[in-house]
Amino acid sequence: MATEKKDHKEMRKHFVQTLYDTLDGVVSPTPYMEITEGDNVDVKFLNGKGRLPSPNSTEVTVLDIDTASMFFDDFHVLYEGVTGVGKTYTSDALFNAVFGPDGHYTLRLSGGVLGSSALEPFTKTTLENGVPKTRIDQEKCSKYGALFIDEINRGDSQEVFQVVDGVVHVNGDTGYLRLPIPGKDGSYKGLAILAAMNPADAEHSAALDLDIAGENRFLKFKFPNGVAEAGSSQLEKTLAGDLHEQFWSEFAKRSGVKGSWKEVYPVITDPEQFPSQLDGQTREFIDAALGYVGYDPKQTFERNIELLQQAGVTPNFSVRDDNNYRKILDAQGKLKHGFVRRDLRKIRDLSRLLGFIKGVKDGSYDASVGLNDVTAGIGVILESKTITGTDYGSLMALVNDARSAYADMHKGAGIPEGYGLRQAAWQGAIKVGQEHGFKEYLNFLQHNMSQLNTQATSAAQATMRSRVLADLVVLDHFSRSYEGDISSALKERGPEAIKAFGEIYQSKKGQSSIYEHRLGSIVR
Repeated sequence: MATEKKDHKEMRKHFVQTLYDTLDGVVSPTPYMEITEGDNVDVKFLNGKGRLPSPNSTEVTVLDIDTASMFFDDFHVLYEGVTGVGKTYTSDALFNAVFGPDGHYTLRLSGGVLGSSALEPFTKTTLENGVPKTRIDQEKCSKYGALFIDEINRGDSQEVFQVVDGVVHVNGDTGYLRLPIPGKDGSYKGLAILAAMNPADAEHSAALDLDIAGENRFLKFKFPNGVAEAGSSQLEKTLAGDLHEQFWSEFAKRSGVKGSWKEVYPVITDPEQFPSQLDGQTREFIDAALGYVGYDPKQTFERNIELLQQAGVTPNFSVRDDNNYRKILDAQGKLKHGFVRRDLRKIRDLSRLLGFIKGVKDGSYDASVGLNDVTAGIGVILESKTITGTDYGSLMALVNDARSAYADMHKGAGIPEGYGLRQAAWQGAIKVGQEHGFKEYLNFLQHNMSQLNTQATSAAQATMRSRVLADLVVLDHFSRSYEGDISSALKERGPEAIKAFGEIYQSKKGQSSIYEHRLGSIVR
């Protein structure tokens, strides 16, 4: 087996195509959402309903999400849905095909003193001085490629957290849940984890809401019930034969790569094969959008305006307390809580995952990430934070408002795709400063700031603009504070000036947290 000599994209293509073909007679492709791209990005949550294909649209099914998630460590899916819609069935089929009956584990949790433990698959009981003692089984920690946790909201949350985080502790022993990646010493593939829970409502009184710490470790989806749409087409969808043997023998035939799943799977799904860095435009959109879609936009606006006023800049726009503003607050009233640190990684990874699914659909098998992927990612994650029982979809309107406001701002500035306004202002100022000195460098920044400091027609425009403008104010303040260093950097030739500026930033950013928070995504 010599997968390192094979092209990753080609292996990825054969892996996904073979998996879909193997599961064709087993799993129904239940529609989860449709992403339509244009001036805005529209995400419709389908709940199992199919739609006629249209230009620039991508249908995402449950199988698409499950399959793509295996390529991204730290991306764990939690399905919430009533009993019988196919949560366990779908995961069993997928994991049986890839890992075989002995390579994955299905754990059904239950509450109470006699309830099952999430640590069960990774422990053993030994007799020590005649007393039974539970210990970590190091062999089991690297035995499985995947774990399905059923009724996750009925187990011991602290044990569940350990498993999801990939490090378990029992009686002084520590075990790491991972697989070594052949040919890459010291590199590991994390455990693929899918989880399921019944909704905590009156119809399922035995179920409890998973606490926020638990939900934050997963991306929660409402599992779509596709029975009414699929009807009798599901009658032929049954688990039959040795899916594991079918899958890997066909994969070997198509790809020419042979070996056990432990030798091949970690190499194909190595998360380092996909770029993890977002471009300046997508990073800027995340920075500006989160304060509008997940928090009171007036409070976000006022936080940014404080920075402007500290620098002596008077804003020429505001967030008005009108009916539209009240509608935003009403929509946000469905949220359990706003964005947290883990959500930033989720946004990045879900954007990559959606980009990858589009690559599968168009046959390129790439995982490039564009602004629309990030927009959809923010929307899906925002919807996952809604209070149990509320409808999906209404919060996506806020994300589209943010997307539209940012697109207008970006287009008005005439900046190329992939570059943010802040990034373009900074790099443009450096170029001018190289030719004409520090004073013109500052004048260029001031010019860009004045172009942003104009009237806004909506809360989205005012909130998004306030963030970008405030960040440029911080950049201006940083430059003035270290005029001597920046002047020296501007004397460097070409890209060396940008590199020199970055070195100044790294050495000086510790002077204030505002520098890292506001400038880090610009100068990196």
